[in-house]
Amino acid sequence: MDVLIATHRHLVEGLLLVILLNLFVPAMLRSSPARRVLWTRIGYFAFWAFWSMVLFSGLIVFVFMREPLTPAVIVMLIVAVLLPILDAYRAIKLKRLWKSGEEGLNFSMKVLGTEMLLVLAVTGLALR
Repeated sequence: MDVLIATHRHLVEGLLLVILLNLFVPAMLRSSPARRVLWTRIGYFAFWAFWSMVLFSGLIVFVFMREPLTPAVIVMLIVAVLLPILDAYRAIKLKRLWKSGEEGLNFSMKVLGTEMLLVLAVTGLALR
């Protein structure tokens, strides 16, 4: 059981790292719009990959723990649903901003900051 929990923890840390990279890499590539768009799109795929791994490993931990649904697990599930909604909203809105000639970095940073806060809040709740 400790291995499953450790794996889930490491995947959550990987998700946090991906969100951080999605936050800072486009800002560092501000001078090159084509590279910024490319790395932003790569960031979308990395986010979805880590999100799905975290979700699956969390499900495995929950099944093998054989415990009832606690408030912490319910909050984790809610955040697990909110994160992809936020990231999909960010992707759609950024595409519209790019088509209109705007860079959309401020918008992207706000959404990614929200995602980061949600993951950190759930992690803090789980570690309590």
